[in-house]
Amino acid sequence: MDIAKARENIKRYPWARNYAVNIEKYAQLFLHLVKPEALAGLIEETTPGDPLWTPCPACRDQGKPVHPHGLWEWDIAQADEIKCTVCKSTFPNAKYPEDVVLKTKWGKPQNLTFLGGDPFVIFGFMEGRPSFTANIRARKVQWMINYARMLAEAFTVSKKPAYAIACRDILLRFAECYPNWLIHVGYGEYADMDPRTAALHIKNLPQPELTPPPNKPDAALWTGHWSAGRASGVGLESDFIRKAVEAYDLTCTASHSADEPVYSDEQRKKIERDLLLESTILLVCDKLINNKSVSNRTAVALVGMCTGHPELVRFGLEGFGKTVNDWFLPDGATSESPFYGLMTLGGIWDMAQAARGYSDPVGYTDQSGKRMDSLNLYDDMAYKNVWAAFFNGLQGDLNYPPYADSFRNLKLDPAYVELMVANYPQRKEYLALLKKLCGNDLSIPSGPIAQAYYGDDLKKPESSALILPYDLAKPNSTYSFSVYYRAPGLENTASPALTLKDWCPADLRIGHMRTGPDGRESLLTLSASHYRGHHERDSLNLYYWKKGCEILSDLGYLWDHPLKYQTTMRTLAHNTVLINEKEQRAKERGGTVHHFFTDKHVKMMKASSEAYQETSVYRRTSAIIDHGNGDSYVIDFFTVKGGDKQDYVFHTHSTFNKLDGITLSPLPGGKVYDLKNIRSGKSSSVWNINWQTEGKQKCRAWSIAQSAEEVFIGDGWGQRDWKNTDIGATVPYCIRRTTGDSAKTFISVFEGYDSAKPFVRNVRFIDGALIIDTAGGTDHIMRADQEGVLQVKTGNEINNFPGHFVCASVKNGKLNWHTVVQ
Repeated sequence: MDIAKARENIKRYPWARNYAVNIEKYAQLFLHLVKPEALAGLIEETTPGDPLWTPCPACRDQGKPVHPHGLWEWDIAQADEIKCTVCKSTFPNAKYPEDVVLKTKWGKPQNLTFLGGDPFVIFGFMEGRPSFTANIRARKVQWMINYARMLAEAFTVSKKPAYAIACRDILLRFAECYPNWLIHVGYGEYADMDPRTAALHIKNLPQPELTPPPNKPDAALWTGHWSAGRASGVGLESDFIRKAVEAYDLTCTASHSADEPVYSDEQRKKIERDLLLESTILLVCDKLINNKSVSNRTAVALVGMCTGHPELVRFGLEGFGKTVNDWFLPDGATSESPFYGLMTLGGIWDMAQAARGYSDPVGYTDQSGKRMDSLNLYDDMAYKNVWAAFFNGLQGDLNYPPYADSFRNLKLDPAYVELMVANYPQRKEYLALLKKLCGNDLSIPSGPIAQAYYGDDLKKPESSALILPYDLAKPNSTYSFSVYYRAPGLENTASPALTLKDWCPADLRIGHMRTGPDGRESLLTLSASHYRGHHERDSLNLYYWKKGCEILSDLGYLWDHPLKYQTTMRTLAHNTVLINEKEQRAKERGGTVHHFFTDKHVKMMKASSEAYQETSVYRRTSAIIDHGNGDSYVIDFFTVKGGDKQDYVFHTHSTFNKLDGITLSPLPGGKVYDLKNIRSGKSSSVWNINWQTEGKQKCRAWSIAQSAEEVFIGDGWGQRDWKNTDIGATVPYCIRRTTGDSAKTFISVFEGYDSAKPFVRNVRFIDGALIIDTAGGTDHIMRADQEGVLQVKTGNEINNFPGHFVCASVKNGKLNWHTVVQ
């Protein structure tokens, strides 16, 4: 944290003063909870469980959907109960007693209790038993460490020792309990032994673990380090310890008004030994690099910096290097998805911030005889590429397109943009983004507190002395990065207009094609990415967004929903082609970008993959044809060869309301995947279908019918919220089917428009060329697998354009413009 910068911001700006005032107000609200008797009830000697992995038995009994993690609410005012947000039952509950008891022997004996009766299937854990009391213990611990972190910040901005004293008392209570908390996983398995032994041998324990019956112990914790912890059981012990080390670091040198230290030497020693260093025992035993472990490595490094252990710092730095160089792709893009990329970034950002200017202790050298001095991880080119990729991948509304395992409306937190601006001042596009998010005069701070204060519309409230409604149980809820990292006077620095450029990162292989003078009007993405962790069976998926509306939609991510594999992950959930009604293969599917070309009028990508073993050709060419002023449309050529049945699929989130050129009839008793209300038909020419998006965009899809092509339209899975708020939702699926193993090319045109009439008036396919009549003339488009020639007649002249992809626009009988991709 840049404390000097924060104090200057607080002196200069009302938004920073409001932030400081409200931090103090929250700190004062809960000081009564720091009394010894209250602390004993909030930070218990019994090992916490985890807020997840707690399905609701009342929902099961009532026939309601049951999520493996449950859907719970908890409040510090009723700290010893949780409430199901679905059925409204509260727990502990006499109807559902925790009468399965496991007794521990190591350290201080503990009783771990679980629900009796019929067990649950919790993901792959077949005989799971929820523990509501363990869930509650974890929530209380999470809340208290967040509160300790807030108290430390309140002390930092106010210099009032009362906040440091309260923070100290919380950390001392944690230091009393933490050494006796057992290593466990959220599934309910506990290693009843010295945590050092359990951490080293987590998948091969020297004695059986404790596991609720009817499970049989197998001397291993289920999923190992992936779900292991002591303060929690989700594999992210860092969420706890990073706040603990920050709270301690901000207050450990605090003094009373009489210059008497708040912490005695013995208290400092106890917290450093029994809380901070003790926490690293589990974390340093996990040598893997994944989206959880990288955060744990950062926590180890922070403890090392705080307590003066350079080898712990090196463990974290090694993880940082492996993350930016190996976990993230060489082009800086995420190897998984934007959501998990941001999660992973969340695990390393404070490593880079804390390490600014880091030097090893005087006289120290490592085993190779080297030392570190004046470190700056922001100079690392791979780290620079990561930040650039998060910027380049935004769509026009500054959300991310929901490909792979990403949620719809996923945003780049403005707090991260503060870091980008602070550490890369030469990248003026980052400042342009910050001004777009926080006001051109930067009068809006970033972070959850700021958003609660100013609201989504970024309008200032009338009062500047509000108690803000945010939840201390949520990680990072106390941060406002603008206070600590925004340079005073930054609002006076000039920046260009925010512009997003066409982008196809070489390793991610997802093309981003845009329109509009600032690149924010529309976005078309075509995915040729390899299948890796947190990707889906979506090779050559097409997604199209325009002016705030999804025209060709992607269902996004259902997180840990029990039905996610049959829904959003499957190939049918994407705008692509299925072969023989099968899923695309999950491994070795390849992905090659053959062309990525953009100019003023044409944004084009050609890609192929080996998603199906049955096909010798699986290739797609898609492009936006842009005439400016919002007049643009998408053309799509999908060629496949192989398989007995080929299904070209696209879907939207609005009902199709008009068809032209084709007649569909109900398909009683017929089965096409798991669609409902199926209608089918055939057309021998060009047909189109119309619908309207959730916003103002009206949409039309034109299809060039192939010989013997059959069309099916039905209602399919449309749920997008893992919390089941839209359970049962359906969306229309359009399937164009051909049969036989010869080569087929599905040709389509998609348009979104908000005017009275569409820009595209008619679509034809003549002699291998796509002819599109528009309000401004006629476009001639040719796509060739190798190379072809587009012939365009203008007056008495024949124009020949050889190439792989050609678009020529004719207006009033004259060639207006043309684009050739060789």
